[in-house]
Order: sequence, then structure tokens, then C-alpha cells
Amino acid sequence: TVYPCMICGKKFKSRGFLKRHMKNHPEHLTKKKYRCTDCDYTTNKKISLHNHLESHKLTSKAEKAI
Repeated sequence: TVYPCMICGKKFKSRGFLKRHMKNHPEHLTKKKYRCTDCDYTTNKKISLHNHLESHKLTSKAEKAI
């Protein structure tokens, strides 16, 4: 699984690496209304957060299948 940065598009092998990278983007935490509980994704649109959360569900299902 690849974890892309929603701000700059850089890709990471693990959620932990992505979380550490997100500290390089402190501005993403200040203005957004909706925040993912599993990673550092934030957005101003409720539907975007919903779609993002669905991607976590799909990822965990795929990991369980392996």
C-alpha cells in the first residue's frame, strides 16, 4: 500500500512515514474543518472526508485478505 501526501503528492510506504512527513506541512492543520482519525488528512469538505475514510476501509480489507 502507498500513502500519498494530500498536499504535495509525495508517496510513502507506511502511514507512520506519512505522519512524520506531514509535520513539514503545518499549514494543513490550521484551516481545515474535517480531520481523519486514522491519519493526518484534513479537508474543508465533508464528502471529501467521507471518501477518504472509505479508502481506509478498502485498505484494511485488502490487508486482511493477504
